[in-house]
Order: sequence, then C-alpha cells, then structure tokens
Amino acid sequence: MKTETFLSFHAFKILSVLYVFAILFSCNNDDIKRNPFLYEVSFNHSINLNLPEYDNLNFAGGSKFIPYGGINGLLIFNINGNDIFAWEASCSNHKLEACSKLIIEGLLSNCNCDNFKYSLATGQLIEGDVENSSQYPLLNYRSERFGKTIIISN
Repeated sequence: MKTETFLSFHAFKILSVLYVFAILFSCNNDDIKRNPFLYEVSFNHSINLNLPEYDNLNFAGGSKFIPYGGINGLLIFNINGNDIFAWEASCSNHKLEACSKLIIEGLLSNCNCDNFKYSLATGQLIEGDVENSSQYPLLNYRSERFGKTIIISN
C-alpha cells in the first residue's frame, strides 16, 4: 500500500511539473503589438487632489492636462468619482510632431494633426480612421490613488 501511494505521489509531482512547463512554453509574445510611434519613458509624478488646480479631478468626468511626465505630458481623467486614468498626451497614430500633442475637449482628447479623437474613458480612437485595424489606442500609464494623492508612473 505504501508503494502505491509513493508512486502516485511522484506521478502527481511529475505531471504537475510537466503541466507548468507546458504553460510556460506555450506562451507567445508575438501577439503583443507595440506602438511604433511612441517610445518608453520613465517617470513618477504625484498629484495632490487638495490643491485647487486639481479640484476638477475630484469628480466623475473631471479631466486635466499636465504638461510634465510622459512624452508630451499627461491627460488625467476621473472615470467614476474615484478611479483615475492617466494617458499619454501624444497622438498614438502618427510620428511625434509639434501638432501631435493632444488637447482635452470635454470627455475626449483631440489630435490637431489629423483631428483624431480619443475617449478619455477608454483610450480608444473614436473619430478618425477607425476602420483601419492598425490604429492604436492612447498609451495608458499606471495610476494609483492613496486618499487625496495620485501617483502616476511608467
């Protein structure tokens, strides 16, 4: 009886290891489509929501352009009164130019180069060449909220 338990335990361990290897080696990074127009930039930016200049971010639908951080600055958006999204303020669908800095227009951001419009709630291109399957959404940055402080980083 002990030999059967011992063998079944080792068979279980061997199958578990094989299962983990199968999962690890079946992962494929070919599906990751990197935006060729935007480059990686490292930054860490803190926002104090108690300051009057950021008061709009305390409410659902509130947004703010911040000219530092990211490549061309940050577009900050309060989605529901609590959760904050941070987007790169550069148009994701053409090379960087002077006109590719996005501006906020209500719940959208607009690229002056080609009049592409992106949703600040989802980052998706909603007006422009939306039929083209190679279009990119806005580049999203990590945002964490700690009470009245928001940390945005990449």
